[in-house]
Amino acid sequence: MVKKIGILLCILALCGGMVFAGGEQEAGQAGSEKEITLNLWHIHGWETRRVPLENALKRFEAANPGVKVIPSHYENDPYKTKLKTVSGQDFPDVFHSWGGGWLKSFVDAGLVADITEASKSWADEVSPEALAFNTYYDKVYGSPYIISGTYLYYNKEIFQKYGLEFPKTYDELMDVCETLKNNGIIPFALGNKSKWPGAQHFVHLSMRLGGPDIFQRALDGDVKFTDPAFIKAGQMLQDMVDKEYFPAGVNGINYDTGGSRMMFYTEKTAMILQTSGFLSNCKAENPDFYKTKLGVGMYPEIEGAPGNSTDILSGENAFSVSASCEHKDIAAKLVGFLSTDEQYQKDLVAGGTLGSRLGLETEEPLLKTAMTILDNATYMQNYVDQTLNPELAEKHKDTVQALFGKTMTPREAAEEMQKVYEATK
Repeated sequence: MVKKIGILLCILALCGGMVFAGGEQEAGQAGSEKEITLNLWHIHGWETRRVPLENALKRFEAANPGVKVIPSHYENDPYKTKLKTVSGQDFPDVFHSWGGGWLKSFVDAGLVADITEASKSWADEVSPEALAFNTYYDKVYGSPYIISGTYLYYNKEIFQKYGLEFPKTYDELMDVCETLKNNGIIPFALGNKSKWPGAQHFVHLSMRLGGPDIFQRALDGDVKFTDPAFIKAGQMLQDMVDKEYFPAGVNGINYDTGGSRMMFYTEKTAMILQTSGFLSNCKAENPDFYKTKLGVGMYPEIEGAPGNSTDILSGENAFSVSASCEHKDIAAKLVGFLSTDEQYQKDLVAGGTLGSRLGLETEEPLLKTAMTILDNATYMQNYVDQTLNPELAEKHKDTVQALFGKTMTPREAAEEMQKVYEATK
């Protein structure tokens, strides 16, 4: 459990600052001279994630009298834009992050507090893979509270109706797509206005063709972004576009506002490639579909290629403390609490979200399957738009969106990626 942190009020009175000790007195206990306020920014608008977070914050406040946490919610992409436009003292005390290259850019800019020492009290209670996504230069800059994987979801009733088995190979997947199309059903739901949903298709194809670490090797300079695996992945993706395995106009459909999910729920489509966040979305938006029709599996392997179906595209959600936060110790205590509080983590799982705390269990079939897939993964690739530096990540999403729109050839997309890589490395 998170260790108690107390306030030495006499030093507070003399210095106007805060010193934390290991005594029994909680931070902000009645009698302190001023209330401690922490601003927290997050992206969880869905009830299945927002309510557990709000309840957890209330429990933290109750355990730390005199501490007030003010949460602010933003949509995913506007949040990323907003965080880039603020700096210094305008930064929130505690902010949502995804680790990887995304968070590293803020670390390198001096905007994130080092919470290595504080993390020692909870690090062994959370997923080590997720914690590693927030560790740079042997220092910890974020505490994960949600872990995630990308899965191929499918409509079990539609598959059963047409005698389809979940595909184990890419050729089998193409056969499934052709059968669905011949029966008037679009194989894949996809809303790619925000670019990252479509990128998951490209990344899976690249990992299956070039091996699970193909993106890391490109980032390290061991291979180029013009590697044949990337070009072939683009060709295969555009082949699926040409065969109309995706809805028309995918680049104008917004996943975040529900466009592609509605196509899946209304059975205009039979599959959707999405993160584990889709489980909580589906459970909240269409509980009957979730209980009776939803199936979950992994993107199939490509026969003869080095990638395996057990290589997973994954990631996490974390909270970090800003370098400008006035009360870093209590803020670090908060992020550790959100990573390990048993009730919060159980509430996340109950809502269809995979928590980061080790030892979480569930008897709900879909969640159990998702957890088992993560546990048995042979390789975990952090979401590529979070692994790459921000400029290269944006180019990655732009080029994949262009591949879907057929405004760029696979080779042109690969050459653009290499060009930006060389300019930003």
